[in-house]
Amino acid sequence: MDKVALRNIIDSTKTLKVLFVEDDDTAREALTQFMSTFFDVIVEACDGEDGWNKFQNDTFDLVITDINMPKLNGLELTAKIKEIAPNMPVLVVSAHRETDFFLESIKLNIDGYILKPFEMEQFFSVITRVVHRLNVEKELASYRQNLEKMVAQKTKELEHRCFYEYNTDLPNEVMLRDDLTAQEYNYMLLLDISHFSILNKEYGKDFATHIIRRTAQILQTHIHENTKLYKVESDRFAILLKTSEPEQVGEYCEQIISFFDTKNITVEEIALHVTFNIGVDTVRADISETLINCEYALDKSKELGSRHYEIFSENHSAFVDEKDAIKWLRLTRELILEEKIAPYFQPIMNTQTSEVYKYEALARGFYKGEIIAPYYFIASAEKLGLSTAITRLMINKSFAFFEDKAAQFSINLTERDLLEGYLINFLNEKLRQYNIAPNRVTFEILENITVAKSSKEITQKLNKLRKMGFKIAVDDFGIENSNFSRLLEIELDFIKIDGLFIKDLKENPRNRTITKAIVNLAKTLGIKTVAEYVEDKEIYELIKDCGIDYAQGYYIGKPEPELLCNITKD
Repeated sequence: MDKVALRNIIDSTKTLKVLFVEDDDTAREALTQFMSTFFDVIVEACDGEDGWNKFQNDTFDLVITDINMPKLNGLELTAKIKEIAPNMPVLVVSAHRETDFFLESIKLNIDGYILKPFEMEQFFSVITRVVHRLNVEKELASYRQNLEKMVAQKTKELEHRCFYEYNTDLPNEVMLRDDLTAQEYNYMLLLDISHFSILNKEYGKDFATHIIRRTAQILQTHIHENTKLYKVESDRFAILLKTSEPEQVGEYCEQIISFFDTKNITVEEIALHVTFNIGVDTVRADISETLINCEYALDKSKELGSRHYEIFSENHSAFVDEKDAIKWLRLTRELILEEKIAPYFQPIMNTQTSEVYKYEALARGFYKGEIIAPYYFIASAEKLGLSTAITRLMINKSFAFFEDKAAQFSINLTERDLLEGYLINFLNEKLRQYNIAPNRVTFEILENITVAKSSKEITQKLNKLRKMGFKIAVDDFGIENSNFSRLLEIELDFIKIDGLFIKDLKENPRNRTITKAIVNLAKTLGIKTVAEYVEDKEIYELIKDCGIDYAQGYYIGKPEPELLCNITKD
């Protein structure tokens, strides 16, 4: 027998606590003496029942039991032990060789058996297996314990991170919302570091993060006792303030701004001057409203430059307009996605024949039974990047409307329509779908588009549309960015003279002179002219006198969902 292996096993077994069950006193004494070499603590039991009682009232690492015993034999004892401690190692001592014994041992998941009389080699072999198993289980238990500790620690860290911002360890927006909900504070201040993006670009993100940390430390050190500081997104902080006096809120904002006017932030031996814009609102029952109102106030403070604060007021017209604009962004998206935008058609009259020449398709929205003018959703669509979606709707619905009619019609295009690549293919598809001849369609563009940065690309697109058979008109000509040389580059069919000229024709002789000059230039270039905002008979007669070819306005007809019958003006 390998002495080193024996010594290693004895070192491993000495700490084990053993329950030894044997009904024969002489055998029990002899075997206990023999096993004391391996185990320091051996608790003896005189039979199965005694062994069961001691097992229930103590803790053991190993059970060694005889088979044939009164009251409760070894296999019955093992069955009871395994029922409450399935992983308890059990060794059976017996002189038996019967098949039934082995089968029952297997069923009970006995770890090994020791034959009488004891032999060191056989005992050593069995104990070695048991010790190996116990060591493995001990290692697994230790690993599980360590893993549980690690998981608990990581869980604690994650829970902390759920409520505290990573770089500053200040309470974050989650905790801010919780504290707003608790309604224990009266005002919220939203602080934004002025021109932080410049610092980010000049010094890099890592350096900018140090600025945030240092700013947080200074704010936390000098914060008012009735306040709580939070780190929210990007370069922003929030402060909740306990006070019912609006004057104190203003004073506190001024104190913050003044303090940083005299306090540089030093990072890596670089002294930086940090200033804030601050937006303020009362803590409301609806915390989302508080957060949004602080954003409105913060934006308003930035209009005055850095080092300013603004307290939200529901009666302030700027805040009302801002909220209204946000509302229309949401409604515009809904109108577009649900295709609740459709064309209304305004007639354009030939001034020489007094007959309707064509119709302009003008976008109208429909929401909860009301007709929405384009004033409310066109600018919002541009902000959302959805202006081309409106154009697609207008083209598709106008083409469908005029499919079974003979009239000509106009549709407005935006700069984005002309720069994005969808237009030509989309038009070809709709021409085929609705069997519309291109020469029935005029596309109107604003004059300022012709002098945009991408004017060369726009000119190429317009001329391509004209080669396809479409007509091209410039809208609102004569006021903004007028450039007569551009008329030579774009093959125009119509010039629509800006309504500002037309509306003042009666009172302003200079406007009549300018209008006649535009008409004469257009005639020289072979371009037809259209007057908008023809509101009454007097203006109608004046534009005829100026030589304008076509008239459009409420005197001719309002935009309607259906075409007007042919109108003749006396």
